[in-house]
Amino acid sequence: MARPLDVRRAPGEEVSRDQLVLTVTRALRGFASGALAVSLGFELPRVPYALWQIGLFLGVAMAAAAAWALLVPRGAVRLSRRMLFLLGALSVSAGGFLLWFDLANPGILLVALLLGGIVAGGSDISPLASLEQGALSQSVAHHGRTRLFSFYNLAGYLGTAIGAAVAGPLLAVAWVPSAFPWSPRDGALLLYGVVGLLLVPSYLALSREDARGDRGPVIRPLSQEHRRPVLELSGLFTVDAFGGGLIANTLVVLFLSSRFAAPAETIGIVLSLANLAAAFSLALAAPLARRFGLVKTMVFTHIPSSALLILFAFAPTLLLAASLWVARASLSQMDVPTRQSYTQAIVPKDEGSAAAGYTTAARSAQALGGPVSGALLSAGGPWLSAPFALAGAVKIAYDVALYGRFRDLRPPEERVGEAPP
Repeated sequence: MARPLDVRRAPGEEVSRDQLVLTVTRALRGFASGALAVSLGFELPRVPYALWQIGLFLGVAMAAAAAWALLVPRGAVRLSRRMLFLLGALSVSAGGFLLWFDLANPGILLVALLLGGIVAGGSDISPLASLEQGALSQSVAHHGRTRLFSFYNLAGYLGTAIGAAVAGPLLAVAWVPSAFPWSPRDGALLLYGVVGLLLVPSYLALSREDARGDRGPVIRPLSQEHRRPVLELSGLFTVDAFGGGLIANTLVVLFLSSRFAAPAETIGIVLSLANLAAAFSLALAAPLARRFGLVKTMVFTHIPSSALLILFAFAPTLLLAASLWVARASLSQMDVPTRQSYTQAIVPKDEGSAAAGYTTAARSAQALGGPVSGALLSAGGPWLSAPFALAGAVKIAYDVALYGRFRDLRPPEERVGEAPP
């Protein structure tokens, strides 16, 4: 009797497929969050909510996402990574559909935010982010890690740029035929829930070996040896994240619309161009890291972007403000793949998701920035510029502290005498 044909993929083919799947899911999540940031920036005041309430809601969303990011690695003891991915995708979908169902109901809004899947800020702090980063790190050798994270983040920023560009025209449509069951404004919120459903078949396409191999769980808690540097790194990321929370995309929409009376479609284009600039700058992160090192690349690309952020706060015209925002974006995100790569580099591969969970959760300090900016924007007048000037100063302080603490803790690929794999 003839033996059945073995149609299983080779290990290298499965790794490449998983890298592609995770890059695609990052693009999909970026698309959804880009559209949602613009949508909420215009829809929440229209409902209406006060600016300080909007800041508070954004803070709740960030805090909930960070809490889930911390819990996810612990859940891996009993659940496979694939199952955790699926649960995360369903939380994204459920949150989006709840927002679409009744954004004006504070109770429903809070439930949607507490699910942990709503990402409307400038960075991805969802539990799916920590899972994806851990899985990517396990699929690549040290010398290819930063390059892979650059492409991964490039996909996310391209998705975010497209989402912001799509949301602007949708929100600008004021009239639709009465036969339509929902308006384009509703559709911009509904889009988030639909993208969550699209993530489910994507995560199901991951190889089973990636979820849980014969050698046991691929996600382990941090060992005592690696806990201290990861916690110190997380503490510094908390400072940077607080600065980032002051300038979440939804709050940028509120600033530009309040100060310059900019229409939705114009702001959508500005955010889209900024995300495109950030996306293409990511291609420089890997070669810069190879030339100067991960820590130096993080710090010396981030400081100029923070200086541009301070200048943005005092721009007298919409054109100059938009130009400075796009210029800042061209530098501000090169630390993202290098930061993620560095986090994975200083721990063993099977502790990568746990380390990403801590550093991702640390970025929940954005939750503190949202209410502060909401209050400052509510005050109006000169206080409209305060969140952006404060954010720039906080971020520069973070860069100085990061360089002082971690410049001598080098990843494996930068240690003298280690040959490439």
